[in-house]
Amino acid sequence: MMDFNAGALCETEPATARAEPVEQADANNRLVNEEEVLEDEDDIDTPVTFLHVEDLAAHGAHAGEISKLRKRGLTTVGLVASASMRELIEVPGLSTERADFLRKKAKLIDGKSGVVFASGLDLVQSMKTKITTGSAALDALIGGGVETKTITEVYGDSGTGKTQLCHALCVRTQFARDQGGAEGCALYIDTDQTFRPDRIQQIAEAVGFDPQQILGNIVVIKATSFDHQCEIATAATRVLADPPSGEFRLIIVDNIMTHLRAEYAGRGELAARQQALNSHLRWLKQLADEFDCAVVVTNQVSTVPEAFGMGGATVKPCGGPVLAHSAPMRIWLRKGRAQQKKATLEHSAFMPKGDCLFSIVAAGIVDAIEGA
Repeated sequence: MMDFNAGALCETEPATARAEPVEQADANNRLVNEEEVLEDEDDIDTPVTFLHVEDLAAHGAHAGEISKLRKRGLTTVGLVASASMRELIEVPGLSTERADFLRKKAKLIDGKSGVVFASGLDLVQSMKTKITTGSAALDALIGGGVETKTITEVYGDSGTGKTQLCHALCVRTQFARDQGGAEGCALYIDTDQTFRPDRIQQIAEAVGFDPQQILGNIVVIKATSFDHQCEIATAATRVLADPPSGEFRLIIVDNIMTHLRAEYAGRGELAARQQALNSHLRWLKQLADEFDCAVVVTNQVSTVPEAFGMGGATVKPCGGPVLAHSAPMRIWLRKGRAQQKKATLEHSAFMPKGDCLFSIVAAGIVDAIEGA
């Protein structure tokens, strides 16, 4: 297991604020926040929505078993309850009998797993948080912002704004809820070596926040292979379950297909690649559900030879049907007029297909600027 020293990477509290929504201040779209960031942790309400795996001790779990589960990334009761029997049996030193016992106990005390019937009112009361992108047009396109407890896929060619959107979300997820944020930290799994601290600083300064505080609430891990990428996602449960400061509300994987495409090349590897991707996405969805996080994955595109000369799109997102069915929200980014970008909502469980324009400025993502 990798050494996931998150404490050294996330030492300050979420950059929440009570200012009114930020407004454009000049032609460069540098945004100004009128009040200072709150620094008193008593002002920050981050309710815990999960039980730690140690809580199983009161229900018959042995200390050694809890240690084994934690090392496997199953740091909460909910993660144990939602794990399959196959996954639990693969935990070293855990017998089939004990795996079944622990899983049943976890389901019994978790309250969110197993056979749970919920009314429409229950669902309304457990509404997901939505994180603003910074653009009112883009927020409207996707139903108010990027949702927690959901995987959102953003795909497009190089230079279309995928990583820029990820950087903007890392800042804006730390905003107060009445400003479109989630008052939480961000975890950034970087497979393309594209995370830029200086860009985060630029966005933070442009919206009136302390750049050092914003950066302190972003945990960045560089993934060097797909196995490493999955290992990071597993180890991440330790910091998600025991955050050194505020709760985490955003997980980014930029880019989810980079290592898979390189390591599982050719048609002969297609089935294995889909299986590996499916397992990774299933785990990310479990993290989103258990820790009330928005999971945003960026994706590459590939050409479609059959579309040549037919007037249709010549690109498609990588990942095949597994990724297509795993992300309830799928956004296609491409270049627009001048320096504008175009976003198309390709798929959503609750919003109609549509598109909008936006611009990338010092403050991150904003509504399209004419002539930009």
